[in-house]
Amino acid sequence: MSGIACYPGAMTTSQRMDAIEMTEHRRRPFPHTEQAAAYLDMMAQVGVFQDTLVAANPETAQARQIQAKLAELIELLASSAVPEHERLYALGDFGSGESQALLPPLVVDHFDDDALHAHFVPGQFAMGMNQAMHGGVVSLIFDTLMGRMAAGLQGIPCRTAYLNTQYRHVAPVEQRLELHARVESIEGRKRFIVAQLLHGQTLCAEADALFVAVRQGQH
Repeated sequence: MSGIACYPGAMTTSQRMDAIEMTEHRRRPFPHTEQAAAYLDMMAQVGVFQDTLVAANPETAQARQIQAKLAELIELLASSAVPEHERLYALGDFGSGESQALLPPLVVDHFDDDALHAHFVPGQFAMGMNQAMHGGVVSLIFDTLMGRMAAGLQGIPCRTAYLNTQYRHVAPVEQRLELHARVESIEGRKRFIVAQLLHGQTLCAEADALFVAVRQGQH
């Protein structure tokens, strides 16, 4: 199968827009409309569905019934597909809140050009095994918030050059976790960021990363 998305509203590689222009589209404020409110309510239910799905062991008939209902919902959603820059999904300054389903919703408590502090409560969907977060999800959250830290208050679009994660202690699901990120140094277009993931006073993981600001005209 081709790596190019084949659903309605998808953009091919040749149709991708300038990275800075796309960032401006994707980081615009989430609208305060009836449609947007309904979208957030829908996404909240998607999150509940994901966690419930992980915990469930449906009988054959139940699984077939759920499959049929999901097929109907997929058809309904496909009829309203739009290009990436018009989507409500992951829209907003951080793109990691209640309008997306890839991550547990991340709540930013403090953000300036030097540091970022956030918290979240991972559900069952983020679990690897034995009620501990999947290590890949931990790195994904690091990449998301450290990338926003690299962009700074100006929102300079950056790409991840590398991300090193060191795991110190299991990060439990269904518990409040905190992430602290800060700028270690800036060298031209390069932004070196460090971060820690904490459960209370326990250090669960730490990371260091390099992000590079994109140039005008880059995709």
